[in-house]
Amino acid sequence: MDPQHPGRGAPSRPAVACLCANVTHAELADAVASDPSATLESLGATLGCGVQCGSCVPAIREALGEVAWFPARVAVKPITTAGDLKGVERLIFRVELALEDGPPYPVVQPGQHVVLRGEDDRGVVERTYTVVSQDVVGRKLTVAIRRKPEGRFTPWLLRDDTVERRVDVSVPGGPGLGTAGYRSAVFFAAGVGVTPAVAMASALGASATMHLDYSVSGAEDAAFLPRFDNRCKERPGFTYALRETSVSGTIRQKEVQALAERFPAAKFFICGPHGYVEFVLKALRKAGVERQRIHVELFALSAEKAPALSFRVKAYVAGALMTLLPLLVLLPGLQEMRPHGHPNVGHEQLKCVACHAETTASLRQTLQAKVKHTIGLRETGAVLGMQPVTTATCIQCHANPGDRHAPHRFLEPRFEKARAETGAQQCVSCHREHSGVRITAASTGYCVSCHADMKVKDDKTSPTHDRLVSEKRWDTCMQCHDYHGNHKWRAPLRLVDATTVDVLEKYMKTGPSPFGSPVIKAKQESVQ
Repeated sequence: MDPQHPGRGAPSRPAVACLCANVTHAELADAVASDPSATLESLGATLGCGVQCGSCVPAIREALGEVAWFPARVAVKPITTAGDLKGVERLIFRVELALEDGPPYPVVQPGQHVVLRGEDDRGVVERTYTVVSQDVVGRKLTVAIRRKPEGRFTPWLLRDDTVERRVDVSVPGGPGLGTAGYRSAVFFAAGVGVTPAVAMASALGASATMHLDYSVSGAEDAAFLPRFDNRCKERPGFTYALRETSVSGTIRQKEVQALAERFPAAKFFICGPHGYVEFVLKALRKAGVERQRIHVELFALSAEKAPALSFRVKAYVAGALMTLLPLLVLLPGLQEMRPHGHPNVGHEQLKCVACHAETTASLRQTLQAKVKHTIGLRETGAVLGMQPVTTATCIQCHANPGDRHAPHRFLEPRFEKARAETGAQQCVSCHREHSGVRITAASTGYCVSCHADMKVKDDKTSPTHDRLVSEKRWDTCMQCHDYHGNHKWRAPLRLVDATTVDVLEKYMKTGPSPFGSPVIKAKQESVQ
């Protein structure tokens, strides 16, 4: 039974709870069982879940035993007049969610989203949508949804019949977009990506200004125009322009440039299809808008699987890999990659089981799971032998509350570029076991990924940070700065007084630390 909904069967669900960090429901349950004081924040720090798109937050709250879902009745109504084309469903629907009696529902901030959960004959489906409006007293939420031709959720939710539909609604998630406050805001929206702009315009303060550039194929595809017209009358600071791309074409660089010049101190928001978002983002950067003044509102991840390869193709690929595997293992160049000896510094006394945990499934179960995954009868595969070592494994021994560059910090959306360039959210990106060295990063110049625009007030260093940045001397950063901040070390003010490159390179391998004695050590109970 579902403990939150008496009388209702517990719904089936996919194995993976967090798509962003690839965390399963089983891993969540294990983490909570091993730490009774676990919280949403602590699980985000150790597993990396719940800190990116936020779609997995209900699953995390469920694992923690908190109220995560509110049952609701659904009422739908189309709010655009476009005629659906063959294979393309263009209508946008207003979906009103009437929450049933129960605990108080939180107040939704502009731009926050909710996860809707429904169940069809194939199991549970969860999708994330931005809240357009909320009636706190009437316990109602409104979202806007476009029906997807071959989707699982929207055809079931938006079908044209009189059968009453019920869904579960999560608590609101995401940081929200604010109401523009005392400053101006410009919102670029395309298609159903206009929904966050509706919420933001509804909450606009009397002294704030906001301009909406709204792209649609034609006027019949536009939603919420009456609401925008009323808002223009109520709030003189609100303006909008409807762009019909079938008539005037898609938005151009010069038009983005014009808006950037018209609103020089604005905060810019973008939401829409991927191609539209990418173009507007690049256009704003070309127009000289700083990256910190641009917020990209991404559509939530979907758990739908990509089209699967045919069984014949998979069989050919598997056969080729099995043929080449013995040859690859025998290559001399891969000798150092095999886990035979070569423990890293400080790991000399560790037993294998300190880091490598055996999978819980039997050999038969694992092989069955792999076969089913290969032929498309199972969403996830299974690990044979030992479970992979992840950042969560490393943190069990090396957790450092004062870490300046803790892995979970890089999971924030603003570090997307840095993650792609350095993989700093994963301990194993810089520290590879069985390599015999302390640090395996190819270069120490990775600081540029986050600190290229660094400015230091009243800089007393010699040379100054501005000069080092302008000269792109990123290889000097670690001569003065301890990356993790886990040593008793005071950074020198002069580069000539810093550790030498030669000493630093020796430290990267097996040499002594140039940063003094360590403050944070590995937990002694982990050393066998």
